[in-house]
Amino acid sequence: MILIYKITFITGILYAVVSLILGHLFDAIDFDGDVDFPLFTILPVKPITVVTFITVFGGAGIMCTRRGIATIFTLLISLVFAYFISFLVYRFVVVPLYKAQNTSAASQKEIIGLDATVKSSIMENGFGKISYVSKGNTYDSPAKHIKGDFIEAGTKVFIVDIKKHVYYVERKNFYYDITTKI
Repeated sequence: MILIYKITFITGILYAVVSLILGHLFDAIDFDGDVDFPLFTILPVKPITVVTFITVFGGAGIMCTRRGIATIFTLLISLVFAYFISFLVYRFVVVPLYKAQNTSAASQKEIIGLDATVKSSIMENGFGKISYVSKGNTYDSPAKHIKGDFIEAGTKVFIVDIKKHVYYVERKNFYYDITTKI
């Protein structure tokens, strides 16, 4: 039985290490391999909870076996402990992360029209960087002037359009300020 505990524990640890390494590698090459299965959005069975269960089951089994606890009690303790820890991870890590993922990101429709500040000067017919606030979070994004004009850092602008992750902006002027306050 100790062999099963060791295999499950090592499998869980290897999965975590490989996920960490491959996750960083795929982030570096900007590869997103997310696949959404409708079944996984309904069930509370996520890869992180399964791997947590396997790892904790193996670890608890190894510890109980080394302490000389009877095999049947070791199995029961490992199952209960693994289920409890997996439930806690699901309830207090996975669920809040999915909720945050679905609510914190603003849509393009919400961003267009927002005020922003030029952080890095926008070069004539070139790029710069803007900073804007959406839903209480501050974001920096690459930007171009809508007509290709130069805009100096610190200038107040508003977002006119977003194409291929580039934010097209226009200077805020007196006329714009008056019409938005009316």
